[in-house]
Amino acid sequence: MKWHRILAVICRHSYEARRNLNHVTDTLYWPVQNILLWGFFTTYLLRHDRLSPGLGNDLLSAAILWSMFNAFQRDLAMGFMEELWSRNLLNLFSTPLSVGEYMTGLILLNLVKAAAGLLVASLIAWFCYAYNIFPSLPSFLPFLLNLILFSLSVGLVITGAVIRYSTKISTLAWSFAGLLMPISCVFYPVSTLPGWLRPVALSLPTTRAFEAMRQLLMHGEFSFSHFIWGLLLNVVYFIFAVIFFHRMFVSARAKGFLVKQL
Repeated sequence: MKWHRILAVICRHSYEARRNLNHVTDTLYWPVQNILLWGFFTTYLLRHDRLSPGLGNDLLSAAILWSMFNAFQRDLAMGFMEELWSRNLLNLFSTPLSVGEYMTGLILLNLVKAAAGLLVASLIAWFCYAYNIFPSLPSFLPFLLNLILFSLSVGLVITGAVIRYSTKISTLAWSFAGLLMPISCVFYPVSTLPGWLRPVALSLPTTRAFEAMRQLLMHGEFSFSHFIWGLLLNVVYFIFAVIFFHRMFVSARAKGFLVKQL
């Protein structure tokens, strides 16, 4: 793995972002929309004494962190699909560039984009709703780690599926996080779910991260059990995602899909 090739991938997408405002819009629009929506909602509940101040901060924190998770997994898959749409995939892999180098460059670039979205959403929450998340961010780092690792696994699975089955299933890139959201317990505790659904929810690193975040905000206690379980689950999902991505890539190359760029 050569770092100058990884840097070339980052530069390739950075140059495109300068000429294509869609990249800037996707990075900033959705985090801003989410924090405005949940900010107004929590303000309404607080004014009518239907929500404790601590729970209001919990909702805003959850909205900020979920926006980052959603943006990272979406942009990871979208970056690869743009190569398909522009029919540039064959050009890329006719060079010494490896799949691992390309994906590493894409991951690093999307980390920067997700961090930018997180920063913008946090600033809006601070200036518009008087909620300053920045002092809490160091305590949130373990949860952010688990969210980023899981979003990476989800992004790899979706990208692998797109490579194998082409852009016919491209809607998964921006819709899959929505499927995970109800059982990830982003805005409510896992106890809210029906009993049969709770084991499914607890098998997701996202649920573990948001349960631990609520425990920290509401009770000031760091949940090592949720963090460790989330980390172990991430290891399992990441191994599965890498194997799945590799098999989809090999299958697509064997069937000539990379050349046809369907």
